[in-house]
Amino acid sequence: MRLLVTIEHHFRRDSQGRVFPAPPSIVDYSFWRRYLDVFSEVLVLARVRRAPEAKAAASRADGPGVAFFDLPDYLGPWEYVWRIPTLRRRVREAVASVDAFILRVPGAISQLAWREIRKKGVPFAVEVVGDPWDALSPGGVRTLLRPVFRRLWSRNQELMCGEASAASYVTRAALQRRYPPGPSTWTASVSSIDLRDGLVGTDKLEARIAELRRSRGRGGSAERPWRVAFLGTLTSLYKGPDVLLNAVAFCVKGCLQLDVAIAGEGKCRPELERLAAKLGLTGSARFLGALPAGEPVRALLDDTDLFVLPSRTEGLPRSLIEAMARGCPCIGSSVGGIPELLPPEDMVRPGDADALARKIIEVLGDPGRMERMARRNWEAAREYLPEILDRRRREFYTKIRELSGRGPRVASLSSGVSEAV
Repeated sequence: MRLLVTIEHHFRRDSQGRVFPAPPSIVDYSFWRRYLDVFSEVLVLARVRRAPEAKAAASRADGPGVAFFDLPDYLGPWEYVWRIPTLRRRVREAVASVDAFILRVPGAISQLAWREIRKKGVPFAVEVVGDPWDALSPGGVRTLLRPVFRRLWSRNQELMCGEASAASYVTRAALQRRYPPGPSTWTASVSSIDLRDGLVGTDKLEARIAELRRSRGRGGSAERPWRVAFLGTLTSLYKGPDVLLNAVAFCVKGCLQLDVAIAGEGKCRPELERLAAKLGLTGSARFLGALPAGEPVRALLDDTDLFVLPSRTEGLPRSLIEAMARGCPCIGSSVGGIPELLPPEDMVRPGDADALARKIIEVLGDPGRMERMARRNWEAAREYLPEILDRRRREFYTKIRELSGRGPRVASLSSGVSEAV
């Protein structure tokens, strides 16, 4: 059975026809292999740009059983609107060529595919990985069309989840409350993270704990700066890197020595570098660019005293779980699935740089608390080991295969789709 999967990431196709993830994406062939446990072939519907020498990633995105159906590589809402006729035609062709559908939401591509599937009246599944209402909140995305897209995307995602024959959510309850499944929808809670080789052993965890104990007497006059890390896309500001920089500036003014490593790439990086300079953080903030998945990310986290993710929106953040798996004390914002990972005392309101600064000072001033955070986070991350998640995914994909071709027919196009996306 041939499966169509929609995704919002960007990819590059070289002169030999090979497809590679485009930074900051890390979605390579290993990501798609999970679907091949149940389906014979995966057709990925995504934006793909022709690049004669596409060396954007160390590993390919396509491979045996995985092919890409190329869409124009538009950027931003204005290019999307301009390319609507071509996008609709290509999406229609892709939908007609497969047997089953998984729409990863939120995203414009998923909504285009959904409209075509509704016309056919066949079953489809959704994988809910984020919240468009929070993602398009003020400060996260800067475009005149933001308020319009925010309402339309949120409404359409609600409709999609209600109509889907099967729905998988990366959270246990947060996204389910905002975008509930329909009364007959088969549901699952499965994170898309893969912690293979990512969970430190107890020996490394105890080594981190020992280092924290040695730091008890350092206080504000540390032998070295406290090492703080952020890991996330800089394509937009919804992960809150600007909030972190403002919070760090407050801490540094209070004579707390910090070294902040910002790992990520995207169009907002120059703006963030200018902000760091304006705040006087040239010697305190380091921009590392996009790090390849695996050892480079683990090395950064292992060299970190405190991981901070002040997101304005989240599904269930991969980077936070990866940091927890390395035994990092972590601070996050109280959005999306983060409250399912961290206790209230380790979170702050989204967008509140002052509150984040106070929390950083509070945590770094109590190494005993940091030790407790490290142990608790490591234990919580064990729930995301591959042997647990692989079983849940396979059950979900098997159900989709069973439902395809005989599930309940979806509503007609006239029942409420927002045509402008």
